[in-house]
Amino acid sequence: MSDAYYTAIGIDVSDRKSQICVMTKNRGTPKVVLEMTIPTTKDGLAKFLATQDKAAPVTFETGTHCRWMSEVATGMGFKVYVANPCRLKMITESKTKNDVNDARTLARMTLADVGLLHPVKLRGAEHQKMINLHEMRNLLIKQRTGVIVQMRCIAKSMGFRLPKCSTAHFHRLETGSWPREFQDIVWPMMKNLEQLDITIKTYEKQIRELAETPVFKAQVDRLREIHYVGLYVATGFVAVIGGNVEKFAKPRDIGPWLGLAPKQDQSGDIDKQCQVTKAGSPFMRRLLIESAQMILHDGSVDTDLKAKGMRMCLRGAKIAKHKAVTAVARSLAVLMVALLKKPDVPYVPLSKRSEKELLEIRMAA
Repeated sequence: MSDAYYTAIGIDVSDRKSQICVMTKNRGTPKVVLEMTIPTTKDGLAKFLATQDKAAPVTFETGTHCRWMSEVATGMGFKVYVANPCRLKMITESKTKNDVNDARTLARMTLADVGLLHPVKLRGAEHQKMINLHEMRNLLIKQRTGVIVQMRCIAKSMGFRLPKCSTAHFHRLETGSWPREFQDIVWPMMKNLEQLDITIKTYEKQIRELAETPVFKAQVDRLREIHYVGLYVATGFVAVIGGNVEKFAKPRDIGPWLGLAPKQDQSGDIDKQCQVTKAGSPFMRRLLIESAQMILHDGSVDTDLKAKGMRMCLRGAKIAKHKAVTAVARSLAVLMVALLKKPDVPYVPLSKRSEKELLEIRMAA
């Protein structure tokens, strides 16, 4: 059952200022008793909350400031609800959306039933740090890839091609044979690529060190038992779920949670085929998709996941392969949750049934 409150504080958070609405029940009818604007700072929030009754819960949506705001309010003795904006269509798709109305709606929903807020539990500090390290590393890798692609395009426009190599070793290429006019353009960026590589390796070292801490080690080692689940996939997955697999009643619940399940649009006899929702963590979906592509590679190790993907590839041409990659990524996430839920159960990568299916598929090809 949801907690019942007679007074609630709704906060619509903006980057510099936040709109406050204190609402109470007057004979069962919600009534606004205070509306004001405060600075979106620790001092501004603490100064306001010091004037309020600690029996009133504080509600705001997830966002950039939600972590420190939750810490400040909780530290002062308030009950905090962090609403999931992806589930609050009443706010995000409102025809009269503004800061005042958003704060009122949050307070009203808290008074009515906190379950309507779809409140989320914020990750621990260590798990959030891991996500931040991954995001910074991914940002730098994107920058490095973009620079190298542009340099290769410039080289082609000048009538020659740069040698093939990994992006991590591109800055070590011998530049003496390159045309002088090309060297004049790219030499500053070659220096920048060298520094980018050093910075990326620094973040990777921090990720490895954090993965060896007690918060991560057991779960990361368990996930790395799966073929083609490396350090970055394992640490990213544990960080995104906050190390808490019990939030998923069934392993299959992870698919919709990560946005890897298709949307539903069914009415009467019409049941449309839709794309995946893409809810949840974008960087985790990307890591799972990359792992799925490696699992389905021609020279990869035979596993149950590979057998599932190859069965789907037989159903059609290019679109079937895309669906297979997404399905394998979703199944991989389900497998990861299942292994974390049962850490003592041995992992069997390939069942006899899947082994037989793979043999039949190759014989048919």
